[in-house]
Amino acid sequence: MNLRLSSIGTITQSWACAALVIHSTTAVGEPSDQFPLRQVKPLTYVVDYEPFWSPDGRRIVLISSRHGGMKVHVMDANDDSHGSTMHQLTTGEAEDDSPAWSPDGKKIVFVSIRAGVSQICIMNVDGSGERQLTSGSAENIHPTWSPDSARILFDTTYFAGATAADGRNVPSDNKVVGEKIDEKMDLATIRPDGTDLKRVTTGGGYTYASFSPDGTSIAHRRIQGELSQIFVMKADGSGDHNVSGESKLDGWPAWSSDGKRIIFSRRVKDAFQLFVMNRDGSGARQLTDAIGEFTNPRWSPDGRKILCTRRLGDINLITFAAPN
Repeated sequence: MNLRLSSIGTITQSWACAALVIHSTTAVGEPSDQFPLRQVKPLTYVVDYEPFWSPDGRRIVLISSRHGGMKVHVMDANDDSHGSTMHQLTTGEAEDDSPAWSPDGKKIVFVSIRAGVSQICIMNVDGSGERQLTSGSAENIHPTWSPDSARILFDTTYFAGATAADGRNVPSDNKVVGEKIDEKMDLATIRPDGTDLKRVTTGGGYTYASFSPDGTSIAHRRIQGELSQIFVMKADGSGDHNVSGESKLDGWPAWSSDGKRIIFSRRVKDAFQLFVMNRDGSGARQLTDAIGEFTNPRWSPDGRKILCTRRLGDINLITFAAPN
């Protein structure tokens, strides 16, 4: 199967294969050096993806199909029911994507596809007070927060004047990571009240961006033709540089809780596995070597766990002990 993993992330179908349940040899929560892992333990089943920790590490916000459609849900991070008790936050006909918890614990930002356009929305952590922050025909995706919760960083085609018709659901040049519309994406920030839009980058190709914990840097995935690589820039957009080295197919970068390392996905043996490297790109190390496609990794706030998505049959969440 030629599995193309969309940078926009909206899933409109389940994969047809049967999911395998494989148990880990390392207790989740105990820092580990037993890598790469060849066995992992699912946290959830069915279609669950795009997970993000609450700032206290006790809850996880995610997208799930278990109550119909792709909606924002919240679950206990220590749930032993495989997600059956998770709570749905969003309703309605729109499909949702890419939720992110604010560092102050008060808000959740997410993407909602409305009238065929991906828009940035925000709500309280209980699902109340939902508001749409962006408007118009531009695609707006992958929102994350600044460490002080004062601004939201996201990808947008607004500055390129591009719409969904300019490449959503059309494979990128590498035919594996992302879509053609990624070439039109630049980074921008906006306040949680929808004001003060500021452009961060120019030239397109910027996706999956997030601030470092100290707010001085932005890690992101950059697409350039057939290349999909991890870059790091200063928070103002200057000094952008490649930290993937010679690797050609990397994506989904996320910072460690102390800001010293970056966890990401790398294409090896025709599948995406998780890797970790120092923030300057040195010391790259493989974390998983298991069945399935591993994407969207997130380091827990206390630095003890890794949370990610695995595509194998259905799309579900995986947790394992973080590397030392």
